Amino acid sequence: MTSPPPQSTRYSSIPRHSSAAWYLASTAVGSATPLLTLPIITRVLEPEEFGAWVLAYAYGVFISALSNFGMVLVYERSFFATRDAAESAALLWTTLVFVAGLLTSALVCTWIWRETLSAWMMQTTSYSSLLFWTSCAVGVSNLKIYFLTYFRNRGEARNYAIFSIDEVVLGAIGSVLLVAWFRVGPEGLAWGPLAASTIVLSFLVAHIVRRLPVRLGAAQLKASLWLGLPLLPRVFLAVFGQVFDKWLVGLVASTGGVAGYAIGQRLAYVAFTISTTLENVFQPRTYRLMFDGGESGGKDIGTMLTPFAYATVGAALAVGLAAEEVIAFLAPESYAGAVAVTTVLVLHFAILFFGKQPQLLYAKKTGVLSALSSLGVLFNAAAMWFFAMRYGAVGAAIGTAVSGFLMTSLSVRVSQRYYRIEYERKMLMLLYAYLVLALAVTYLLQAAAEYPVRFSAKFVFLAAYLWIGHVFRWWAPLIRYARRGG
Repeated sequence: MTSPPPQSTRYSSIPRHSSAAWYLASTAVGSATPLLTLPIITRVLEPEEFGAWVLAYAYGVFISALSNFGMVLVYERSFFATRDAAESAALLWTTLVFVAGLLTSALVCTWIWRETLSAWMMQTTSYSSLLFWTSCAVGVSNLKIYFLTYFRNRGEARNYAIFSIDEVVLGAIGSVLLVAWFRVGPEGLAWGPLAASTIVLSFLVAHIVRRLPVRLGAAQLKASLWLGLPLLPRVFLAVFGQVFDKWLVGLVASTGGVAGYAIGQRLAYVAFTISTTLENVFQPRTYRLMFDGGESGGKDIGTMLTPFAYATVGAALAVGLAAEEVIAFLAPESYAGAVAVTTVLVLHFAILFFGKQPQLLYAKKTGVLSALSSLGVLFNAAAMWFFAMRYGAVGAAIGTAVSGFLMTSLSVRVSQRYYRIEYERKMLMLLYAYLVLALAVTYLLQAAAEYPVRFSAKFVFLAAYLWIGHVFRWWAPLIRYARRGG
């Protein structure tokens, strides 16, 4: 069977009307499925066991991100500069082989020093095998990001969603069966996703290789490393931040305390995941307006982004308001402190919307981006330490939110110097002020009012927010994007 004719992959050839509904479906399944398994997992595993898996997962994210060498961001940007299918194939496969080699080396080192690493992360060597297998699961899953980025940049939302959903569902089924049915312990949380990721990655390779036969190129690797090397400090410190909060909570509280923190963080992360899904829709359009319109595209970008900011804040509001009810369903009382963690972190994730704009990457200021990221992670670590020592797991969340707000403000200020986006400031200030007010009032009512009063207040805040979107006509463009992506 002959392969299809080469097709250009320049940004101008990307299908304009890719369906955002597929991205939303992928997000819904990806966010809901792990949460739906929690009521089973948390009632089988002890908080200490679940907390150990959380720490192992954080370590896996750390080594996987370092192994990526900053190539995810570089590949996304370089994709739009490729001139033909041959160049696109060389970019994809060269990047993937390079990253896979680094990841394999990291996993071998993890196996050799697994007991030492387990003692450092979890204060015990009992979970050394859990640490290794969880790292393998995260690493294999991480490799698929390049294929998904290829689909996203070409506007192939259906393929993006199907492969993403398959991995999540298969991993969840495997985890539940191993933990709840076969009672293998926390290792089941690693083996299930590892099997699922391996299967899905195999199908992805088979699917993509028919379009883009394997082709390696020294020029592509050299160009990618040239852009990626300045990102390494940013990558290192960013993933350090992802590990540090879990390790810090385990240090000042316990491994079981990490479990409650992680559940609250996971629920809050639903808001961030929705924001990332929206990014899958607006990011290619932002790049397109930058490349096509140059400096004059900033006003159009600002206007386009306002409905997405409204949706981002809406997701944070909905998750924050529902935290009390959802966490009561997800975990028994032994997993304490999760509601407050969720309330604080949804504010943090909502603010990060402004950090998703690619002005510095467009301007090729990866060094500036790394400097800002490095400063942000160091400041975040200091803030988390300061607040966690006083307020435990909730303090770690407060430190994250405070540092996130200050560093995002600085990042926006610097980014605007290199490419100015004309944000609709008054509208955005209204949205974020409403979010803070609603969550603050709702949280204070938890100690001062009966549940019917709290529920009524939540309903009013959510209904009023929906009405605000109608008044300012933000629903129409969002519905249009959801239907056809443009």
